[in-house]
Amino acid sequence: MEEAFGNRPDVMMNIIDALTVGPRIKTAVELSLSPLWQYEWPSLYSAIRFGADKEAESIKGMRKLRFEWIEEQQQQQQQQQQQQQQQQIEKKERLGEWKVFVLDTTDYPRPKTETVKLVYAHSSAGMAKGHNLSLLSQRMTDGSWCLPLEIALIDVGFNAGEFGARQVVDFVKRRGWQAEDVLAVDAYFTKAPYLRPMQEAGVNVLGRVASNRTFYLAPPPYSGRGRPPQKGRKIKLNNARTLPQADTEERLELEGGRYCEVSCWLEVRMKGWLSQPLVLYSVIEYRSDKTKRYPRPLWLIYVQGKGEIPTPSQGQAIYGSRFSIEASIRFMKQELGLIAPQFNGSDAKLRVGLWVELVAQAFWQLFVFKRAAKAQESSLPAWWKSKKLTPGAVRRQALAIMVKSAIQRPKPKVRGKSPGRALGVRFQPRWRFKIFKRRKRRATR
Repeated sequence: MEEAFGNRPDVMMNIIDALTVGPRIKTAVELSLSPLWQYEWPSLYSAIRFGADKEAESIKGMRKLRFEWIEEQQQQQQQQQQQQQQQQIEKKERLGEWKVFVLDTTDYPRPKTETVKLVYAHSSAGMAKGHNLSLLSQRMTDGSWCLPLEIALIDVGFNAGEFGARQVVDFVKRRGWQAEDVLAVDAYFTKAPYLRPMQEAGVNVLGRVASNRTFYLAPPPYSGRGRPPQKGRKIKLNNARTLPQADTEERLELEGGRYCEVSCWLEVRMKGWLSQPLVLYSVIEYRSDKTKRYPRPLWLIYVQGKGEIPTPSQGQAIYGSRFSIEASIRFMKQELGLIAPQFNGSDAKLRVGLWVELVAQAFWQLFVFKRAAKAQESSLPAWWKSKKLTPGAVRRQALAIMVKSAIQRPKPKVRGKSPGRALGVRFQPRWRFKIFKRRKRRATR
């Protein structure tokens, strides 16, 4: 792993190990309290500062290592396929051969900085000053293991949909896109300007749409007079009277007597992109007493890139896999310190970009440790009743796994005394962005 970093690989490796073991951090300097930290606390900031000079090289190396882990994991899954539990086999049959990728965004709050250009990001507490992060992840196993392949800082001036679509297209150019790969997105990304470039790159996209959207059926055949029709009958999702007869319908049995009714309409058109045929799904979930769990159905659309069309049950299972990214983002924020550092200065953007990739690499290292924790399942603590290998459970055992594996880390290099600042040298103050406030209008009589 050390070969992935351009500068200070020993400190970078120590940062990843400290993030993997803990403790929880609210600032980056608290990482020096980890039992695995082998340096003084200034080495943390200096390594990230020098690492930002070769940010592209370090990030490229870490992402390459993640794909090597993916290939290794897929080979192991093929060998252990016959040993899986019946519940996992049934879930895989519902999902079919689809491999789910997830695109989502999250906020990186910066409440106090004045030396970094910011935007207003949408967070759980409302709009706040900070950055936006775009995450492209892949669902690996059940639970919260939705592992980030790329975490990128959204540039100021770009919205999340435009940046995310460009991120997916660049990813396809570098890694390719198979026919069984599908990208699951939320309602924000299911607009024509964001779907069009991804579909042109051959990406299969399935996402949620708002219940107040309007779609159209395929245009009727040309009568030979006038302009050929571009759209057919209007479909309003919030008006059941406008819905035609579904092409296919399926009923899915869930746990505890619950079930879902999934309807599918083929050859549907979207406003602003009438030339592209879409697939529309409606998912209605019922409780065991046959009452609706939610007042409105879940509406999904599928844009075909170069793969097949999912069945209604597969469409419901693909979008259900998207929710694991919410748990993974929460874990990286609360446990691994995804938004803990508040870097300042002209190169703050580069340092933030390097930090979030280090956190993603620590999450991947926990996933690698999951295999060792599963092998030691007979010696798990007595208080652990569920026996589920969640990211939090693996993190509690990470230090013990590293000790049992006898992982040796390079010792810190001996450094000499710094020559200090040269005589007569003065540093210029950093540029500060001013916050302009609107003046209140005077009341007119």
